Amino acid sequence: MNLKRHFPHDPESRVLEDALCLVFLERQLADLADRNSEDKVINALQKAWRKMSPAGRAAAGKLSCGPRERALLEKALQTGG
Repeated sequence: MNLKRHFPHDPESRVLEDALCLVFLERQLADLADRNSEDKVINALQKAWRKMSPAGRAAAGKLSCGPRERALLEKALQTGG
Protein backbone atom coordinates (compact mmCIF):
# COMPACT_ATOMS: atom_id res chain seq x y z
CA MET A 1 0.00 0.00 0.00
CA ASN A 2 2.85 2.42 0.81
CA LEU A 3 4.22 1.95 -2.69
CA LYS A 4 0.87 3.09 -4.12
CA ARG A 5 1.34 0.83 -7.12
CA HIS A 6 -2.33 0.91 -8.07
CA PHE A 7 -2.95 4.56 -7.25
CA PRO A 8 -5.41 6.11 -8.00
CA HIS A 9 -7.55 3.04 -8.71
CA ASP A 10 -6.99 1.27 -5.39
CA PRO A 11 -9.38 2.65 -2.73
CA GLU A 12 -6.91 2.04 0.11
CA SER A 13 -4.16 3.97 -1.64
CA ARG A 14 -6.64 6.80 -2.30
CA VAL A 15 -7.39 7.03 1.42
CA LEU A 16 -3.68 6.97 2.22
CA GLU A 17 -2.96 9.76 -0.27
CA ASP A 18 -5.86 11.84 1.06
CA ALA A 19 -4.51 11.42 4.59
CA LEU A 20 -1.01 12.45 3.53
CA CYS A 21 -2.32 15.53 1.75
CA LEU A 22 -4.50 16.51 4.70
CA VAL A 23 -1.53 16.20 7.08
CA PHE A 24 0.47 18.40 4.73
CA LEU A 25 -2.28 21.03 4.67
CA GLU A 26 -2.91 20.99 8.39
CA ARG A 27 0.59 20.49 9.81
CA GLN A 28 3.22 21.43 7.23
CA LEU A 29 1.84 24.18 5.01
CA ALA A 30 2.65 27.09 7.32
CA ASP A 31 6.26 25.98 7.69
CA LEU A 32 6.60 25.46 3.94
CA ALA A 33 5.22 28.96 3.35
CA ASP A 34 7.72 30.41 5.84
CA ARG A 35 10.68 28.83 4.05
CA ASN A 36 9.77 29.12 0.36
CA SER A 37 8.55 31.49 -2.30
CA GLU A 38 4.83 31.89 -2.88
CA ASP A 39 5.17 30.26 -6.32
CA LYS A 40 6.75 27.14 -4.84
CA VAL A 41 4.05 26.88 -2.16
CA ILE A 42 1.28 27.32 -4.72
CA ASN A 43 2.84 24.63 -6.89
CA ALA A 44 2.95 22.22 -3.92
CA LEU A 45 -0.68 22.99 -3.08
CA GLN A 46 -1.79 22.38 -6.65
CA LYS A 47 0.01 19.03 -6.76
CA ALA A 48 -1.52 17.95 -3.46
CA TRP A 49 -5.00 19.03 -4.56
CA ARG A 50 -4.79 17.05 -7.79
CA LYS A 51 -3.87 13.91 -5.84
CA MET A 52 -6.87 14.13 -3.51
CA SER A 53 -10.21 12.48 -4.03
CA PRO A 54 -13.43 14.51 -3.85
CA ALA A 55 -13.86 13.32 -0.26
CA GLY A 56 -10.32 14.43 0.59
CA ARG A 57 -10.95 17.82 -0.95
CA ALA A 58 -14.15 18.19 1.06
CA ALA A 59 -12.25 17.35 4.24
CA ALA A 60 -9.54 19.85 3.29
CA GLY A 61 -12.16 22.57 3.02
CA LYS A 62 -13.12 21.98 6.64
CA LEU A 63 -9.58 22.25 8.02
CA SER A 64 -8.78 25.14 10.29
CA CYS A 65 -5.86 27.14 8.99
CA GLY A 66 -4.50 30.64 9.23
CA PRO A 67 -5.50 33.45 6.87
CA ARG A 68 -2.20 33.31 4.99
CA GLU A 69 -2.51 29.58 4.37
CA ARG A 70 -6.17 29.93 3.34
CA ALA A 71 -5.23 32.71 0.90
CA LEU A 72 -2.43 30.57 -0.59
CA LEU A 73 -4.80 27.64 -1.06
CA GLU A 74 -7.43 29.86 -2.68
CA LYS A 75 -4.82 31.33 -5.01
CA ALA A 76 -3.54 27.85 -5.90
CA LEU A 77 -7.05 26.68 -6.77
CA GLN A 78 -7.79 29.79 -8.84
CA THR A 79 -4.61 29.43 -10.88
CA GLY A 80 -4.79 25.77 -11.73
CA GLY A 81 -5.62 23.55 -8.77
